[in-house]
Amino acid sequence: MNAMYKHILLAFDHTKSSEKALEAAVGLLALEKEAELTITHVSTEKNSMNTNIYDRTRSAAPIMTPGLDKQNPPYMPPLPQEDKTVAHHLNDELDEALSSVKHNLDSRGIQANFYPLSGSPAEAICEYATGNNVDLVIVGRTEKNNFQKWFLGSVSEKIMQESPCNVLVVK
Repeated sequence: MNAMYKHILLAFDHTKSSEKALEAAVGLLALEKEAELTITHVSTEKNSMNTNIYDRTRSAAPIMTPGLDKQNPPYMPPLPQEDKTVAHHLNDELDEALSSVKHNLDSRGIQANFYPLSGSPAEAICEYATGNNVDLVIVGRTEKNNFQKWFLGSVSEKIMQESPCNVLVVK
């Protein structure tokens, strides 16, 4: 029997709903034993002097769990040379953001790839999903009040609209 999902992407942002989304991903992995799990956190930092970096899908090197490196790593455009100091700062921030998830999964013997992104969360997640054969994106429900959702929009709603694959929104 072929697996329903081969590549699952979890968007993690340290909210209660993303913690629940992590548990949903772990539950799916138990059912889809051959599925690959990639966990991302999207940095939206705007304090940088160089804002051009946020027009790109990705700005930091991937954190890969040993043994899961693929021959064809996920495609993301390279950074221009002048952005290396910004990339280093973002790399530190993203490493910190994903380290607790990595320790959580490692302690349970669950393997995953960790791939930090930067820019607009919905756009970055959808672009990654499109370029990397993701067949399920898992996100936590936006934890904003109705006014914030109306004024700012909801990342999970934008992902549902723009994603090239199925999206699981966890409450």
